[in-house]
Amino acid sequence: MKKIYITVLLVFIASLLLFIFSFVYLDKYNHKTFYYNIAIEGQYAGTAKIDKYVTEERLIYKSASAMPFRELFTDERSRLDLDRRYNLLEYQKELFANGASHLYYAEANDASVSFMSRLTSQFTFISNVPVRRGAFIFEESSPLTYLPIIENYDFKLGGAQGFNSIIYLPDSQTPPLRRFVTLTSVRDEYIKIGRRKIKTEMLLLKIKSMPPGSVWVAKSDRTLIMIDIPSIGLKITRGFEPKELKPREPSVTAEEYLSKDVVFPGKAGQLSGTFTVPKDTSSQTNPAGKHPAVLLIWGSGPHDRSYQGLFESIASYLPRYGYCVLRFDRRGVGLSGGDAATAAPDDDLADLASAVSFLKSQNEVNANRIAVISHAEGALSAMRLAAQNADIKGLVLMSPIMNAGLKERETLLRDRAALEKWNEEYLKTAMRALQETYDKANKTGRDWGYILGKKCYLKAARNLDAIDPAQAMAKISAPIAILHGRKETQAPTAYIVHFDKALAAYGKMKHSIIYFETLGNFFGKLGCDGSSRMRYLVDREALAAIRDWLNLNTAELAGPEDIRLNKQ
Repeated sequence: MKKIYITVLLVFIASLLLFIFSFVYLDKYNHKTFYYNIAIEGQYAGTAKIDKYVTEERLIYKSASAMPFRELFTDERSRLDLDRRYNLLEYQKELFANGASHLYYAEANDASVSFMSRLTSQFTFISNVPVRRGAFIFEESSPLTYLPIIENYDFKLGGAQGFNSIIYLPDSQTPPLRRFVTLTSVRDEYIKIGRRKIKTEMLLLKIKSMPPGSVWVAKSDRTLIMIDIPSIGLKITRGFEPKELKPREPSVTAEEYLSKDVVFPGKAGQLSGTFTVPKDTSSQTNPAGKHPAVLLIWGSGPHDRSYQGLFESIASYLPRYGYCVLRFDRRGVGLSGGDAATAAPDDDLADLASAVSFLKSQNEVNANRIAVISHAEGALSAMRLAAQNADIKGLVLMSPIMNAGLKERETLLRDRAALEKWNEEYLKTAMRALQETYDKANKTGRDWGYILGKKCYLKAARNLDAIDPAQAMAKISAPIAILHGRKETQAPTAYIVHFDKALAAYGKMKHSIIYFETLGNFFGKLGCDGSSRMRYLVDREALAAIRDWLNLNTAELAGPEDIRLNKQ
């Protein structure tokens, strides 16, 4: 009898061990985790964790990325759902920055895909874009999107193999592109990661109208080991444990000026910013210690007072030449109160008017000599602000974009299409996205609505569509300078010409355009030193051009001492 009990116990233990082993095996088969380290220009920039799940009906890929060194969006969450034949079901990516987010979403319907993009209070939508069955979502900087393509590459066949793909553009107002992604097996290589030496197969990555790259895949289990895109300085490498690194916040201080954190009331709560003043507040020609002042206005998006380094550069340069500078966190961003997801253009205008009132109240500021410097979509806010405030004596519009009204946005799209050589089919798709977005915003009077199941704020888009830039232009008396980099793609040179003609037709102010042959959207290079966040270091020629124009158009007549100081 005792032997029977022992036998039953052994069978039970064996069954239990077999169950545990089977559970662990199946779990390992159905769920795999991969870690990747991301470097930009040779500097460590962040990590990505990818989980792959296999269910009876779906393949699910989830990614969580932390990019603390990135200039704006520092965290990312993505999910890609495919059926068991790798057909797209849905894709969602959400980026986070300064307490706000940018959502991309795609939903497949037979031979078409519908897309939406939601950036704070703005959105873009297009329905039923035709795609080929089996098209992959692909983003060159997202290792998650490489995995399904690599899993479908036939390594036994080798050579060049192509995959129909849908490629997202970095901006939020144009639909994704259809592109053919080609992987070509080149050779076997050993890749060293830490103490491990991994045998891999190297594949060349080619996509029409995009920079080439290289991909390395492990020979043992066909997992992604490394991605290298030299033209954008991107390298993604497999890691076997997560890393964490907190960037240092750069400080902007100098002997020539003083900076202090300030708060002032906004329409929806306190607004927080930085006020920078020249250190020497009085001189022989300026005994009262009053200086001309500049207000900095960001473009669209969840921007703080640094504005990816652009505002830092301006705020550390102009005070050396006698200017006070105010820059602040947008509503609902950084340390400013309010909700970024419900901020319409009229709300931004009210906050900017509060900023002007704050400047006028400061002892160091000459209230009759206030100028505005804006970037990209901030040009519309700058012009509306100047139209209602005669104390603004000059506007500097850097890479201006007028995104109010359907016709204005159509003009901008056509100019981008010509510069970037879009085919006619894609231009029509982008135009349809504009129209469908306009229709979604204007077909109802409600503030909120659901688009592809995602909650969107409709009021901001209606507010933007109702604004007529010509009305603002007609009321501005202050001179305007337009700064444009020839390498700019968001607002091409042809669009700047259209903008110049509109100012001439509607405006009564004098205006000029200053071109920079080798500069782009942010008028400088994106720098990464490996210890602080990436930021744009603005070209000194562009900074000097801003200073000189302000001196001629907004500053009081300079004495001999000031003229000497204004030389670079």
